[in-house]
Amino acid sequence: MESTPDRVRLRAPNRLTRQHFALYRGYLDGVSEAQLHASYGDASTDVRTTRRLIDALRDTLSVLARRARDTEAAHLLRLRPGSIPLFEPEPAAAAPTLDDFRERTDPGGVYSESELLALYEEAYPPDTSPALDRRAARNVRLRRRQADALARMEASLAQDPSPDHPIDGWFEPAITARLTAAGLTTLADVIELIEGRRHRWYTVVPRLGPKGAQRVVDWLQLHAQALRHTLSPVTLVPRRQWQAGDVALAQPPETSEHREVVIAPIEALRVPPALDGSKGSNRSGVGAPFDTDVRAIFAWLDARSGSAHTRRAYRREAERLLLWALVERGKPLSSLDRGECGEYIDTFLANPQPAARWIAAHRGERSFGGWRPFAGPLSDRSRETARSIVSAMCEWLVGEGYLAVNPFAGLARVAAPPVFESATRTLDLAQWKCALQSVERDVYSFSEHRDRLALLLAYATGLRRAELAAATTGALSLGRLPSVAGAVWRLSVDQGRGAPRTVLLPPVVVETLTDNLAMRGLQKPLDCAEGTPIIAQARGGQAITPDGIGKIFKSIFTNAAAFMESRAPGSGQHLKQASTHWLRHTHSTHALGHGAELREVSAGLGHADLSTTSLYLRNEDTGRFLGVEKLIRNASIDSKS
Repeated sequence: MESTPDRVRLRAPNRLTRQHFALYRGYLDGVSEAQLHASYGDASTDVRTTRRLIDALRDTLSVLARRARDTEAAHLLRLRPGSIPLFEPEPAAAAPTLDDFRERTDPGGVYSESELLALYEEAYPPDTSPALDRRAARNVRLRRRQADALARMEASLAQDPSPDHPIDGWFEPAITARLTAAGLTTLADVIELIEGRRHRWYTVVPRLGPKGAQRVVDWLQLHAQALRHTLSPVTLVPRRQWQAGDVALAQPPETSEHREVVIAPIEALRVPPALDGSKGSNRSGVGAPFDTDVRAIFAWLDARSGSAHTRRAYRREAERLLLWALVERGKPLSSLDRGECGEYIDTFLANPQPAARWIAAHRGERSFGGWRPFAGPLSDRSRETARSIVSAMCEWLVGEGYLAVNPFAGLARVAAPPVFESATRTLDLAQWKCALQSVERDVYSFSEHRDRLALLLAYATGLRRAELAAATTGALSLGRLPSVAGAVWRLSVDQGRGAPRTVLLPPVVVETLTDNLAMRGLQKPLDCAEGTPIIAQARGGQAITPDGIGKIFKSIFTNAAAFMESRAPGSGQHLKQASTHWLRHTHSTHALGHGAELREVSAGLGHADLSTTSLYLRNEDTGRFLGVEKLIRNASIDSKS
């Protein structure tokens, strides 16, 4: 690449950049061509290419200097490094005394005193002489004048890139051709593609590849100030490698204290002081431990969201309401009245307008500049969920002394709450056996074995898909239960706040996990390195994202449904609709149906209220609890019989 700190174009350039001058300056200073190539050249070429570029730069600079009538620069910049070396005389050997010199050189006394002295001065000349001093001073002056000439040329000729510049002339011809083939014409086009497609942006550029893409990115980052654009800190990093605070870092910096509010995720939202809620008209006169709407919302999230899943749902609704108040009403959330809240629920959520401002054109991460809080209009049930959540938030803020009244109090329900029927989203015993049979093999590939492990773990624990994705061997431990012989395996599950909960792992799950780790070349579960994922990718052994977990189970249920259809047409329709969360329902329903204690199941699921878990209870008596281990093993036995 032409103008990265370590890569430049290797032909006569159309544009002279500061990196070209840095290369030529190193050449004039006597740096070897091999080192110049290692520092500035293209790694895909050899040193001869850099040598040709140096020759082209010498000719170009000389011609341009003559055109500028800078005769001195035209002459000095053509001088090769050896033409004006800095004079450094060889270090003088330790001179002997004249008597020692006579003893070694003329032991027979052949030379006269004057002849011997001449020989001595020839062998051991004095350190300095007027001639040597004049030569060294001349070379220093020439070097200084040469450096000044190059600096003059750089000041008048070096160009900085601009977003509207064509890409031709800034990148190597091969890279320019590939970017142009992808429909990119300016530097702004390249930036837009990278920001929109993220770390695998180069896949839409024919024959570019990750190495060429990295050189383009390095160049853009080097010239970020000139281009007036800094690539988002998370644009080039896969989502699984994001760190806390990356979303906020990805947002553009605040340019004015009183600027218009820009739609952004709440953790990156910048609210002008006049709208931050510190002087909201619905503020209570009682002192509160938080003074702005954003801080109040985060306090509520910390106090009331029992899990990461719940926190995301609560944050989404609070974030939408806050942004609507700021952008559409131009007021703090703590200044909304009952009429405005009714309009928000009944009108705005039913059809968020203008769509370009509120509705995302396509699915995007929260760090993207084009992020929007809505995917489309909300159904009646979704609006009722939103009303329930934001009303509960405001009620809590009233109790904390932040709001004077709850502006959502008394608003009519949008829709009647749905009646939860676990049977509609639960696998019966026959369907569960079919799902397990669909992942059984005599000989497993790694992916097949991993999918079986995921199915057993989800059924045995009732974990959510995000919890399955986050499970690591470091969260495993051994313990005891009063009524169980032998050690019992436990998995600690982080709930996002407070103490983690613990779920029990049946021996069949631990056996499957141990075998899976062995297929990955790892130790037994308790001996693995910290952070080793329980459910891992086939390539690289990295953790699978929650979306990836969902795709695994969708594939399992699709195969299981096809298996059932092959036995009895129409029997697999229910199984086709299953998702990861159905296994959570199935775990709960099977456990309670076989006599497990409601409180134990509730604790394992991470429910904040027993009433939520009780929705899985059935009226009929299905017998004593057989245990998850027995259900799994019976299903496996049936599949082999």
